[in-house]
Amino acid sequence: MPNEVPHSRIDALVRLLGDDDPKIFSVAWDHLEKIGEPALAVLQQAKFQAKDQRVRVQSGRFLTEWSRREVLRRWVAFCRRGKIELEQGALLIAESEYPDVDMLAYRRALDGYALVLRNRLATARTTEEAVKNISTLLFGEVGLRGNGAEYYNPENSYLNCVLDLKRGIPISLATVFLLTARRLSVAVEGVGMPQHFLLKYRGSTQEVFVDVFHGGKLLTARDCARFLADAQVAFNPDYLRAVSDREMLTRILGNLLRIYHSVEDQRRYDRVSAMLKLLS
Repeated sequence: MPNEVPHSRIDALVRLLGDDDPKIFSVAWDHLEKIGEPALAVLQQAKFQAKDQRVRVQSGRFLTEWSRREVLRRWVAFCRRGKIELEQGALLIAESEYPDVDMLAYRRALDGYALVLRNRLATARTTEEAVKNISTLLFGEVGLRGNGAEYYNPENSYLNCVLDLKRGIPISLATVFLLTARRLSVAVEGVGMPQHFLLKYRGSTQEVFVDVFHGGKLLTARDCARFLADAQVAFNPDYLRAVSDREMLTRILGNLLRIYHSVEDQRRYDRVSAMLKLLS
């Protein structure tokens, strides 16, 4: 493909995105991908002004996929850094599906939770008091909750959706809680227990576990062992160890991978699989 492609050729290829023949559509799409950035302005115009609705729809889809590709490039850079950080990683995962969403707004939302809590925690004398205050805000006032009715909805794994819809699965709710706690220097850690992600902190005499999927319910190690027994999983003390940010991001992507495999969404499966391989 020459470095400079005539505008008329790009315009013709964009119009072919509305063709009924899937082979012609596919060829046009592939050529536009090869042209790359010079085609984006034409596609942006077609997204809003093309007379053919199919061209408008497919132009918008092309631009979204192009943006997702750019996010993937940033994910590559993120994974090559020495330190893997949960907040940036979770937002990049969300942006890989929703590239046009302003992810900075969700950092600000977490900042807002911390701002509300800062005065409340001024008198907290123990980590347990601080954890209970965070739970009261997130699960009582903000209204975050476990989405048991639609547990396998992929929206439960994307941080922006969790904060918008106020529902999620254990690890995504734990991510919100943990990122809020870190802003306040409250010593809480993630626990990658099989089938049910938890948080934990050090109490006065023992470790205490936080079940964020059930409104911040506090559990003992014995409670965790009983949960695993009910799920017919043999208890291993290693299940209750603290996990790293990299392990949390790996679990989020693993959940998405299983969901997209189950619904045979090959495009999203391939993208999440690539992100997971880069992380590990």
